[in-house]
Amino acid sequence: MTPDESGPALPGPTALDAQIPTDAAPDTPHPTATPLLLALGLGSAAHLLAHDTPGLGLNLGVWLTLLTGAVLWTLRRRGERPDRAALALLLTAVAFGLSFTLRAPTPQLGALGTLALLTSLTLGLSFLRPAGSGFAGLRRAGPAHLLGTLLSAGLRLAYGPLTLLARFPWQRLRPPARQGPPGRAGRIALGLLLTAPVVLVFGALLAGADARFAQLGSAPLRWNLNLDGAFSWTVTLLVWCALAGGLLYPALLAARPSILRVPPPAVRLGLTETGLPLAALAALFVTFAALQLPALLGGTLPDGETYASFIRQGFMELMTVAFLTAGVLLGAHGLSAPRTRTSAGFRALTGAVLLPLAVILASAAQRWTLYTQAYGLSETRVLGAAFLTWITLTLAWLAWRLWRGGTDRFAFPALLGGLLTLLALTALNPAALIARVNIHRHLSGVTNDLRLTPQQVSAAELAQLGAGAVPDLVRHLDALTVPTCGPGAAPGCTERQDLINLLRDVYGRVPDWRSWNLAYARAFAAVQTLPPATPDSSSR
Repeated sequence: MTPDESGPALPGPTALDAQIPTDAAPDTPHPTATPLLLALGLGSAAHLLAHDTPGLGLNLGVWLTLLTGAVLWTLRRRGERPDRAALALLLTAVAFGLSFTLRAPTPQLGALGTLALLTSLTLGLSFLRPAGSGFAGLRRAGPAHLLGTLLSAGLRLAYGPLTLLARFPWQRLRPPARQGPPGRAGRIALGLLLTAPVVLVFGALLAGADARFAQLGSAPLRWNLNLDGAFSWTVTLLVWCALAGGLLYPALLAARPSILRVPPPAVRLGLTETGLPLAALAALFVTFAALQLPALLGGTLPDGETYASFIRQGFMELMTVAFLTAGVLLGAHGLSAPRTRTSAGFRALTGAVLLPLAVILASAAQRWTLYTQAYGLSETRVLGAAFLTWITLTLAWLAWRLWRGGTDRFAFPALLGGLLTLLALTALNPAALIARVNIHRHLSGVTNDLRLTPQQVSAAELAQLGAGAVPDLVRHLDALTVPTCGPGAAPGCTERQDLINLLRDVYGRVPDWRSWNLAYARAFAAVQTLPPATPDSSSR
């Protein structure tokens, strides 16, 4: 436990800092066996569920359920009711774990889902204990405090397991005192117990150095031990137990969610200091929005600009602008004096920034729609639509909180909204959606004002989306591939047998039940209908 968590509590915040969450004064440390025993049990379960498995699936959802159940059971035994907002985040983490059981996310979505799972899990465990012990709950935590909690969780993964060891009541394991020296049988048993590891370890090392030594003795006593495998198995088990201990520590032992203090602003700014940058930003937005209105209202584009250049440029930049605007408004509110925050001038300036930003977001949505009409769907475009949805809802929520004069309840709903948006996107099965839409465009020969030639779909690119795209890919295999790709073949040409070999190699094996995944199971069933694999055509 760090000094920040075991030392005396610092003085409470002033009236001006009421919006900044404070940490709890730590309780007096006392020995407890439950956290360490739970860490050992959860670490062993994780090792058994993940050992020698090809990936994530049912094992992840099962382990997260075990972790959540163990923590809630411990709090109930203590008579503590978990914080509802933190419990919602913890259940969201379990939902992300189960999503890996039902869906095989695309590569980018899988990375985002993993990050969202870790975020919701660490924040949920850190804030799970009731907020009545001195620190503000998750609902009132600001963005800086949430970031500090995430950083603290990373540090606690390192020292949390050591704290669990230190807090374990080791004195209870001492055998009862007895009168007189131990008996002869007891001394022999103790000597044999100490001899066994010495003989096994050194014997195995010497057997690896000389084959003749390994052949000494009868067959059951030969020194052909897989020392490397046993060492790797043990180290992996210890790593899992340490990880479980690091996750359990903030939920069961930590005095407060974060070991990092959120200092109050050194200077409180007035309307002039914050108003000038906000007014300049509003002027930029108004100018940009005015240029977008002709295209947005269905008119003509500016001279020299085509729809191809219009839809290819700017979407990611506009999303970055929207995200940074939220940060600028939060920073202006946090640095302003309390009277400035609730003044009519400050509210007018925030409105002047947000209103043209709504036009900018509409322009981004239009670019996304036109780009999809021209080129179909891709993983990046699907994620872009999800981000556009979330940032629009987040900015609307921020506008309401700023109008009310306080942002203390902004961060948690915005975070939860982002997590739920990602969960909803995962439930839509983007890989299958992208494959279905693009294959339809390929078979229908879609053309429109934005594309004059029919769209051609690369079967190899669809295969990279993961298991979710495989059933549609197998169903239209003949239309998406050719017998051979010779000289002069179309770009993206895929030979039929090469694709069959690829699909059978990746999805042709029965998965371990621990890594079972519904999307993989459907892909496996679809692949079984294909002809058998043959040697790689590239060798012909």
